[in-house]
Amino acid sequence: MNPDKPILLKRGRHEIALKKIPDRFAIRLKKGIAKDMASLRPLNIEKKEEPEHIDSDPSERMEIFSVREHVMEETVDHLRKAPRSEIVTHMYTTDDTPDGAFIPTGRMTIRFTHHTEKETREQILAENGLEIEREIDYLPDGYIVRLTSASKENPLKIAQKLQSQKNVLIAEPDLSFKVAYKFIPKDTLYPQQWHLNNLGEGTGLVAGADVKAEKAWDYTLGSRNIVICVMDDGFDFTHPDLNAPGKIIAPYDFGQDDTDPSPVDKNDNHGTACAGVALAEQNGTGAVGLAPGCAFMPVRTSGWLSDNAIEELFQYAIDKHADVISCSWAAAAPYFPLSTIMQGIIHKAATRGRRNRKGCVILFAAGNESAPLQGKMGDINYHQGFALHPDVIAVAASNSLDRQSYYSNYGPEIAICAPSSGSPGRGILTTDRTGTPGYEKGDYTFGFGGTSSATPLCAGLAGLILSIDPELTASELRNIIMQTADKIDRENGEYNADGHSPKYGHGRINAHRALKMVSGNHDGNNGEGRLPQTLFMEHRVKQQIPDKGEIKDTIPFPLMTNIRAVEISVEIKHTWRGDLSVYLKPPGHDEILLHHNSGHNANDLVMICRSSDDPELFAGLAGQPAQGDWILRVTDNAERDTGVLNKWGITIHY
Repeated sequence: MNPDKPILLKRGRHEIALKKIPDRFAIRLKKGIAKDMASLRPLNIEKKEEPEHIDSDPSERMEIFSVREHVMEETVDHLRKAPRSEIVTHMYTTDDTPDGAFIPTGRMTIRFTHHTEKETREQILAENGLEIEREIDYLPDGYIVRLTSASKENPLKIAQKLQSQKNVLIAEPDLSFKVAYKFIPKDTLYPQQWHLNNLGEGTGLVAGADVKAEKAWDYTLGSRNIVICVMDDGFDFTHPDLNAPGKIIAPYDFGQDDTDPSPVDKNDNHGTACAGVALAEQNGTGAVGLAPGCAFMPVRTSGWLSDNAIEELFQYAIDKHADVISCSWAAAAPYFPLSTIMQGIIHKAATRGRRNRKGCVILFAAGNESAPLQGKMGDINYHQGFALHPDVIAVAASNSLDRQSYYSNYGPEIAICAPSSGSPGRGILTTDRTGTPGYEKGDYTFGFGGTSSATPLCAGLAGLILSIDPELTASELRNIIMQTADKIDRENGEYNADGHSPKYGHGRINAHRALKMVSGNHDGNNGEGRLPQTLFMEHRVKQQIPDKGEIKDTIPFPLMTNIRAVEISVEIKHTWRGDLSVYLKPPGHDEILLHHNSGHNANDLVMICRSSDDPELFAGLAGQPAQGDWILRVTDNAERDTGVLNKWGITIHY
């Protein structure tokens, strides 16, 4: 095989071509870290090779070095033979840029076909020297595996081989990537926060090019029961606008692995600014966020993120009951399809997160390249996987003149836009690191912006909405934000028949109109806007599921009304949930398969299925009569293990 030939791999629903970076490698020691030439000399490294330490990936304990191209292979070979080396790997790129680099971490995601026998699975793992770390609860027949000393090839080559095998549905190497934060470099300062209330008084301002915050605050300033999680590069807790009683919830630093996500590096300024836009406290001084009354979950990331790191971030937000997750960053590589793990954990958070399991509201910045989220511009292919995830609200930016911010990415996947910086308009005033560190001297920055600022502003709106109605699902909230947005710049916005613009999505967020709708008093754009009515019915069954048998239970729905949306919740106590199949028969409709033989030997089955999250599963129900018998059928398909159907319920939105 030509060593310079790109390695073609399936990643998620796409294919990527990975090329070696000729002068960079990464190393992880079994104990300790290697950050300079002195630490490499005991590892058989020769002085003539002179590697230079250039970066760190703390989430994977990997250190990154550059070395002259003509001694690259010799250097890597020497280091791999050293007893203290755990992993020494080449680095790869998809776009020939150092910032778009990837580091194979030594882990892989593997998903077998459902009918692959246990012995065949073990044989495939043994042939490639792979060891199971754990099963993946949101990916049936899926495992996280790691390479061992018995592995004869690197993870990219193993994945490439496995992707062609009939028993393997997915084989993806875990690739750590560099994060790019999407920022372009009264309360006493409130009058200067035009994005909250724009009076049009001054150059670069147009009256009304704002989120209508003051009228929204007549409904709520936000509740401490609603938690907005900001995932970013560090947060200054000494700032008076972020440090208030009961405000900070479950802080964590995944870069340092501790509970203090304060800034570490001199450039860790971005998170403090983003947090202020969303929820800076209303305290009579300084600046204010759109949702000042909401609680704040600060989560610091590291500069590099892998499958494992992304999974840890979002699982933490699920476990700590975040309601809203704001992410003003993306992969540095312009072409970045999400891995199966990334797709799965974001979907899990968006559909099963929050204390009430209604799903976390997840927002990602669209980006600042003035490029399509997906497509080609010039010689560059773009695919910004995080913003493209179907469960994510992709946020673009408009400026203080209600026009597109010149840098804002675009495309049919944009959900919404929010006010931010952009010539010839003005920047955003928000919290900065206190004192000398930060974007500016002092405690505030007057020039924040980019889709980095638009995203937490939209997250603040999500927090206000949930403060009024915490029982909304994530998808319902998304629809409310889009339905109540203002169609700005109609002349140049290129809106289609469905009211969507590739520049602005469904328009610029309008906090007042959104809260008015949620409060049940919305006049809307067309005199519409009544929120769907909802009826929840639950049976506490406590019925034994016979071994290799089945049970049925019926909930009669009493109302003569048509279905707008449906949710089904099921709770089963069982010692081997992989034995189970669960079916739902709505009135006058064929049975729907909700669960079938997945989960293997895991205990218990707790699930919520929503038509808003999986329209295909509930195809044909919308608009149909809800009245009648809704029947749940549970079958046990294998011998030995038994269980109990504790309860199940239906929620009909009409």
